[in-house]
Amino acid sequence: MIQAEALRLFADKGFAATTIEEIAAAADVAPRTFFRYFPAKEEVVFWADYQPTLAAFVAARPGDEPAVQALCHGIVDGLAGFYDQDRERLLERIKLAFRTPALHPRLRQQQADWAAAMTALLAARLGARPDDLEVRAMAAAIAAALFVAIEEWQARDGQPDLRALFHRALGSVLAGPVPATATPKRR
Repeated sequence: MIQAEALRLFADKGFAATTIEEIAAAADVAPRTFFRYFPAKEEVVFWADYQPTLAAFVAARPGDEPAVQALCHGIVDGLAGFYDQDRERLLERIKLAFRTPALHPRLRQQQADWAAAMTALLAARLGARPDDLEVRAMAAAIAAALFVAIEEWQARDGQPDLRALFHRALGSVLAGPVPATATPKRR
């Protein structure tokens, strides 16, 4: 209820203009209750009812599946549950995060947290050290592909399917093709 009211107020007044007191009043709770659930106003945007554990999805993958594929399939499996839970609210929250400059530091922190989690999972699956350069680079690339897919999804107002966008973004990372439109012009 707190998040729903906060999102409604953010849509009406803007993120910066909405106070915690207004959110609490709209949700019919005390401001102190707000802080029991959310340590800061920004966290209302990033909190989700359903928070899949990526490690569980990766662990559920077949043991003989290559590590990068297991990680990517684990992400897609996790996205499916997260995405199917409440697609419209997810889209609303993501649009707010990408379109509100005050939320960009938290958004970038989330991307860094994803990369760190993916690094640990990839390292464990490979039997490598988490500080290995190649493991960190691959995990960061996968996290960046996910981030770009999410950014594209919100920019297109939730079209096409987020999982399809992640597959496209990831394919470009793993295959390395550069679209003709992205090549520099010759002078």
